[in-house]
Amino acid sequence: MINKELRESKFDRFKTGYIDESGDCGAKGSLCLVLTYICLDEKKKISKIMKKTKEALMRTKKGNLWLNRHGGEIKFNSFPDQHILLKTLEELAKLKFDIMFRAFKKEGKEVNLSEKNRLLHDLLIESLVNKKLFPKKIVADKDYFKNKKIACLAVKDYVEETYPDGKGSRQSYRFDLIEEDEYYKDQTNFDLVIVIKHENSKNSLELQTADLVSGAIFQELEHNDKTYTDIIRKYISIRGGIIKPAYTEK
Repeated sequence: MINKELRESKFDRFKTGYIDESGDCGAKGSLCLVLTYICLDEKKKISKIMKKTKEALMRTKKGNLWLNRHGGEIKFNSFPDQHILLKTLEELAKLKFDIMFRAFKKEGKEVNLSEKNRLLHDLLIESLVNKKLFPKKIVADKDYFKNKKIACLAVKDYVEETYPDGKGSRQSYRFDLIEEDEYYKDQTNFDLVIVIKHENSKNSLELQTADLVSGAIFQELEHNDKTYTDIIRKYISIRGGIIKPAYTEK
C-alpha cells in the first residue's frame, strides 16, 4: 500500500542536490574515497563567484595555462593558487548551503562500487528522520555512477511505526536507484521518487562547487590538512563521517 504522507512529501522546488567524489575506489591510489553531497539554490551567486575566480587566475601565466588545460573548468585537484582557492571557498561557504559527506578508508583494498549508493541512502534516512524537505532533483557528475541509465532515487513499501512509549518512531522501506523504464513500468507503486540527472562538470558550476568542497574534505582526511575545511566551517557545518566500506572480492 502506498504511504500517502510520504507520497505527498514536500519538495523544495528551488533547490537541487549535487554529488561528486574525491579519491578513487581502487586498491592503489588514494588512501580514502570521499563522496560529497551539496544542496543549493544560488546559481546566480555561484556564477558570479566562479567568474571572479577565473578572472583572478587569468591574471597570471600559471593560472591561465591551468585553466586552458582544464577547458575552463574549476577543480580542486592541482588548483594553481592557494590564496585564490581559499578566497573562492570562503565566498562559496558564505552562501551557507547544505553539505554532507561519507568517506571510506580503503586499507589497501578496492571499494565496491555499490558503496557510492550509500551517500544517497544516508541522505534519504536523514531527511526522513528529521522531516526535511527533499530536493526536487539530484545532479551527479557523469563519472559518479557506473550505470549512466540511473534516472531516479525511489522508495517503496514505506512503513512508519511509533514506539509503544510514544517517544519516537522507526521507518522501514525499500530503497532503489532505478532506470527510467523501470520507473514508468512501476511508478504507481513508489512512495517517493527523486529525479537523478548525469551531467558533465565542465558545463555545471554547481558540480564544480561540489568538487571544490569534496576536494577540501578529501585534503583533510587524506593529508590531515584542515586549511580548506576550516575556511568552510567558518560558515557551514560539514556533516558526515568515515565508515567501513564493503570491499570487492578478488
